Amino acid sequence: MKYTVIVPVYNAQDTISACLRSLLDQKGVTYGIDYTVLVVDDGSTDRTPDILNTFPVEIIRLPQNRGRIVARLAGARRATTDRVLFADSRVTLAENAIAMLDSFDDHRAVMGETDQTESKYVSAAQTVLYLIRRKYYRKGTFPVEDEFTITEQNFKRSAKGTTVLLIDRELFLKLTPERTGKDVNDDTLLFHNLVFGQKIGLFRSRRLYYTYSQRTHTKQLSSWLFHRGVRFSDFYLRPGGYFHIPFLLLAAAMAALASWALISGGLIYLATIAVGADAAISLYLSEERKDFLRVFIGLPLILITFGSGIASFWTKLLLATLPRRLWGRA
Repeated sequence: MKYTVIVPVYNAQDTISACLRSLLDQKGVTYGIDYTVLVVDDGSTDRTPDILNTFPVEIIRLPQNRGRIVARLAGARRATTDRVLFADSRVTLAENAIAMLDSFDDHRAVMGETDQTESKYVSAAQTVLYLIRRKYYRKGTFPVEDEFTITEQNFKRSAKGTTVLLIDRELFLKLTPERTGKDVNDDTLLFHNLVFGQKIGLFRSRRLYYTYSQRTHTKQLSSWLFHRGVRFSDFYLRPGGYFHIPFLLLAAAMAALASWALISGGLIYLATIAVGADAAISLYLSEERKDFLRVFIGLPLILITFGSGIASFWTKLLLATLPRRLWGRA
């Protein structure tokens, strides 16, 4: 046995069947001989546990939902192979994915890829998210047009995630961040430890191809965006994070503007500025004519939901640190 495919899952009754079928129907390899599948049920409360029982896979059941990093750790610790392949429960792998894993023996960490253009027009929110990533990560690296390695030099401006990740098991355990939990940006922390701590590049390849089932239900997407805001803050906005100082300056400017509007009765002016800013950003992000309206409508909703996650993170952080600071001064 050379590979263990680890699937962390939480309340994935709509996608887990397709995910597991794609893993069990692989071509060119034999299940149980060349690879095995280990599912870590992170305290699911929907029909996921019953669905899992219908598949010939090993299952670890965690008593309560503790977050994806805890689930991945449980899987990695149980696995007995030197190499593990993490796959999210919303993923379906290409039918030759396992068979071609040997071609990555020279790379200790390999990130899979999907065709991001497929999700661009799933919803207005997905259009906005796609275009924001295009601007930030730059064309050629989002979507990925060719294989490349994430290093210290391009780390900040390269999209990265553990949606599909092939990695040495012992290396993964070594990279595990000290902070764990549902609100921790474990993906970025793990890759930061890989690239900056271990000096090992993260190889990105479209050969390790997968299809991702996008969230289309408003409630699911809103919950995901909120938690993305929390996790984004955990790495990028917290004290010492890449964008901590710019974030503080922006927050101070927005607070000053809002205070002026309230005191001077300039709420109409503030609303006009907000609409104008929305239109300007929509023009900047749009690549085609049909993008503008989608971005103009979707951007405020995303900013509000994502921003709520940021506010939640900072509220918890301040509540946790202020008492200690005040007590210390006393």
